[in-house]
Amino acid sequence: MADLIQLARLRFDDWDRVGRKAAVLGEARHAGFRVPDGFAVPWQVLADVLDGVGDDPRAAVQRIRTAPLPSALREELSAALDALGGVPVAVRSSGVEEDLAGRSFAGQYDSVLKVVGVDAVIKALRQCWASAFSDHLAAYRSGVGTPAPVGVLIQAMVPATAAGVAFSANPVTGDRDETLVSAVTGLGDRLMAGESDADEWSVRDGTARLVSGPGKAITAAQAGEAAQLADRVAEQFGTPQDVEWAFSDGTLWLLQARPITTLADDPAPPAVEVPPGFHVRDPRSPAPRPRLEATVYLPVLSASARHLFAFTTRVALTATEIGGWVYLNSGPAEAGSTRRIAEQVAEGEPLALVERWESEWKPAYAARIGQLRHRDIRALTEPALAAHTEEVAAFFAEFHDVYFRLAGAAMFLSAQLGLLAQRYLDWPPGDLLPLRGGLAGAHMGAVIGLGDLARQAADDPVLRAELERDTAGALERLHSLNPHFAEAFETYLDEHGHRSPGFDLTEPTFAERPAVVLAMVSAQLDEHFDPEERRAALARRVHPLRAELERRLASRPATERHAFAAALGAAELSAPIRDEKSHLAVSAWALLRYAALEIGARLAAAGRLDRQEDVFHVPLQQALAALGNSADLHQEVRLGRTRHQWALAHPGPRFYGTPTAGPAQDPDPDPSELPAGVRHVRDVARWTTRQMQTAPPQTPQTDGLGGLGGLGASAGRTTGLARIVRGPGDFGRVRKGDVLVCPETTAQWAVLFPSLAGLVADGGSLLSHPAILAREYGIPAVVATGNATAVLRDGDLVEVDGTAGTVRLNAFLTARRTEQRHG
Repeated sequence: MADLIQLARLRFDDWDRVGRKAAVLGEARHAGFRVPDGFAVPWQVLADVLDGVGDDPRAAVQRIRTAPLPSALREELSAALDALGGVPVAVRSSGVEEDLAGRSFAGQYDSVLKVVGVDAVIKALRQCWASAFSDHLAAYRSGVGTPAPVGVLIQAMVPATAAGVAFSANPVTGDRDETLVSAVTGLGDRLMAGESDADEWSVRDGTARLVSGPGKAITAAQAGEAAQLADRVAEQFGTPQDVEWAFSDGTLWLLQARPITTLADDPAPPAVEVPPGFHVRDPRSPAPRPRLEATVYLPVLSASARHLFAFTTRVALTATEIGGWVYLNSGPAEAGSTRRIAEQVAEGEPLALVERWESEWKPAYAARIGQLRHRDIRALTEPALAAHTEEVAAFFAEFHDVYFRLAGAAMFLSAQLGLLAQRYLDWPPGDLLPLRGGLAGAHMGAVIGLGDLARQAADDPVLRAELERDTAGALERLHSLNPHFAEAFETYLDEHGHRSPGFDLTEPTFAERPAVVLAMVSAQLDEHFDPEERRAALARRVHPLRAELERRLASRPATERHAFAAALGAAELSAPIRDEKSHLAVSAWALLRYAALEIGARLAAAGRLDRQEDVFHVPLQQALAALGNSADLHQEVRLGRTRHQWALAHPGPRFYGTPTAGPAQDPDPDPSELPAGVRHVRDVARWTTRQMQTAPPQTPQTDGLGGLGGLGASAGRTTGLARIVRGPGDFGRVRKGDVLVCPETTAQWAVLFPSLAGLVADGGSLLSHPAILAREYGIPAVVATGNATAVLRDGDLVEVDGTAGTVRLNAFLTARRTEQRHG
């Protein structure tokens, strides 16, 4: 569509195009909240209608009421309404100025409900636009100037049996532990207009209490559910929220969310200072980091990331925090760096680093992690606990330095192989990717162990039946059901569960979520992971490619064959390191989580924190110092939480500043006069730069049938149920034959792949983690879809074509399956 934007494609960053109401709901839907489907009309459409009118509001309203709209807009509206199924819709204004601090604009713009047909929608659209020029809105804005842009959001109406609002904090007292819920029967518009007395509920610690009203609109359980929705939205957007909701046949829907703008007892938000240069938001930091985490992670990242391009472009990455978000900055390469890299490559340093990992670093770091994990930190004195925490932080820094040195070496070895394939064989970068790696590496122990547990559980009919019936219940009675399995399960958690899902200290480890791990065991009951069988299948898939490779190389000179064989061997040797080092890195990170939680528990017991987890909002050194003094940390926690919530609610742009033209090249007057080694390194660097600068294919809009486009990353076609998984907390929901639909994956996600029929990812590339794993496991995959997790619904039947790079929703079979499930 040229003008309309589907709600599933909107993110919070789009607020300046469609208004905050639409952008917030698009972000909420992307995060997994149940939001009615719809689309937005950007404010630019109104701007085109008003072109040439000037600043006179009366003239603007007259133009809005009488000007013919472009025929293309009417056609798009008609098609979009048909895609919604022709149901009644809500046409709602979405102002760019709405929901700002101190000015919510609640009730200032018009909305029209129960609108049917394109003509009625156009009439309602004109009404919403005209409301931006009303006298009462001008008075509310206190003569700020010309009216701010307003978009319009059009959504399918929810046939509400009850509706209302919920405040995640008491807007009168400022109490963050109390959630207020107001409810009426039917639609909530009567409540918003003040035309109906509502049931008023107070929810605290999960218990709902009726404060006023007859209590007939919703039950206490539903009040608690609405309160949980408000709390989840507040957590998602990082600030207390005022949400509108509706129940329809027992299903709860989110209709609107805005920050509560009347809570005035928080510290002032931080000033955003942008240092000179070009800064790109760190893709490994999808959210702002709490203060304790930031005080450890940021210095480590900034010190070690300089190694990433050590053998290619030689640019040095540094990290900085801007507005609470992590940004990366790269400076130009030093003059003469290519010659120094050539000397290092000639001495075999990239490959030597890989070999050192295998012979020295990997076993040493694994042993060190095991030693630190089995230290009884609860028995340590306060000084000993502080020393242990500092030791863990220092170890993480040491390991991360090696982590990025290895990443730099692997990048060179992979790029060298790609360059030679292009130079000798005229093969594009992606054609050799299936040859690298192959279900190998120390991290595979977690995957293999899960399959062993599934095999053992499947052999016990009683245990199997309990796992299929109620996994959570089976966990509580595991020792009585099968003591041998229970012992094996505990051993697995001890060996493989003490690792964080990513570099987020606030996320529980797998060992802290045994129910999720047991659910993953249940997913393999019918077909356990057999590593030898999978490796044999991989070898069969790769055999034709190897045969073609040998055929093409046979006609090349011996020097080229030898050079290519050496490059391929080095790239294959380095391939498993990607997940091996990630596996150990998050294991080291988990040690810091455990230490921080122990500190938090002691400070909470002493009354210097309200709760154990508050420690994450205090800088590490301040938390350590508090173990040895009587400092009260409540104000520090309040400051840290407020800044973190502010950053969550105000994501920075994708980049600051203006990008440079590219890494500096050494000033060589005649490249033909360069030594062969220098030319080789220069060409590898340029090849790497081209791959990094290649933009992923543009994601097409959905076509109303759920069609998505992306990058085909693993060939083949499959059909399965979509399983939306945004993080390890959702791992337990995956079942055999599912299509994993996710933002992206990390090494910790490998345990899911034996159960999958296919994969669809929002992000990624041919070299991304989900693409590599999908090829190894032989499952069709499409990456770089941009918005699959928002467009697809959990349980949709989808067809994934990893060759063509398309994902198709089978609407007919999905509808039949839904009818059978509820029928």
